[in-house]
Amino acid sequence: MRVARSLTQNPGDQTSLEEWARRLHVSVKTLQRDFEREFGISYSQWRTRLRLLASRVLLETTPVTEVAHRVGYASTSAFIVAFTREFGITPGRQRAS
Repeated sequence: MRVARSLTQNPGDQTSLEEWARRLHVSVKTLQRDFEREFGISYSQWRTRLRLLASRVLLETTPVTEVAHRVGYASTSAFIVAFTREFGITPGRQRAS
């Protein structure tokens, strides 16, 4: 799937689902259905998971604030909340371990 390949290469890409649908000449609903069929979760869930998984790798060498922005979070606090919810540990603790 073209969208997934592109976002995997650049998890911080801010292109919306609507924009992807327009580029691919399909409806938003069709693209949403394709994502759920392909990955078993919604586009939104998949994208969040991708960004957070990418952040784990970046945290090995990059400060938390920079990681948050590189994976597409507008605020560090939103990133910290999402990361902690997904992995049960704060990004700062992940980075320190």
